[in-house]
Amino acid sequence: MTQREYRANIEGINIVFGAVLGFVLVGAEGLPVFDFVLMLVMSASIVVLILYLGSSEYKLFYAVLTAATIIALPFIAEDLFSLTRVPKLQPTLAIWALMVAGVELIPRTQSEPDSTQENTE
Repeated sequence: MTQREYRANIEGINIVFGAVLGFVLVGAEGLPVFDFVLMLVMSASIVVLILYLGSSEYKLFYAVLTAATIIALPFIAEDLFSLTRVPKLQPTLAIWALMVAGVELIPRTQSEPDSTQENTE
């Protein structure tokens, strides 16, 4: 896979799951405003970790942190903040992270030559 194909994969996954997350969070629209804000902050934090997973040099660190946060989401939301459960939020975030991690594991070709450079041979 070339670098451009890799970026296309990651961007496509992010667009699709961003839209899916929007649909999932519709289930939280009945929450009181403060609870909804907390749910958005927690969701946004996990999304940022997922984006880091596909962008950072520290992939193992972000993979572990993302997995731990997604696994802990029900405890954090329900037990710590007493939020109403949004049933499909955790699986949506988990599948998103797994797909980004899967793309990260696909071998890539070395950097493509810059098309603006002239061949000096």
